[in-house]
Amino acid sequence: MIEAALADEIRRLLAEGRLSQRKIALRTGVSRGTVNAIALGKRVLRNRRREAAEEFPPLDGPASRCPSCGAMVRMPCLACRLRAEQRRLRLSAAGARRGPTLRGQTATAGW
Repeated sequence: MIEAALADEIRRLLAEGRLSQRKIALRTGVSRGTVNAIALGKRVLRNRRREAAEEFPPLDGPASRCPSCGAMVRMPCLACRLRAEQRRLRLSAAGARRGPTLRGQTATAGW
């Protein structure tokens, strides 16, 4: 686990765009995979995970069927919220990998 300050420094260096991920890894002493995970937004620090978990409302009341996914949950359905967040992260990572498009063309997911 890397320190939050180090992760913030890596994000700053990535945002500057002057150094490659390899050079950032050498400069900061972390692996290239860690730098890449931070660049793609896949690396979440534990304290930030805890902050994200605190955003969820407390569970109370009896379990019931979620009208969206059909799971037996206490409302509001955290399973639906988690799936939506995972979908959002996958789409943002896919957009980052796809890169810029040429003028007048749209990015496609495949053939």
